[in-house]
Amino acid sequence: MKKIEAIIKPFKLDEVKEALT
Repeated sequence: MKKIEAIIKPFKLDEVKEALT
């Protein structure tokens, strides 16, 4: 699960940054 989170979290952060900008 931790490996999956490590892969997913960066994408989620990018999505949030794109949504904010």
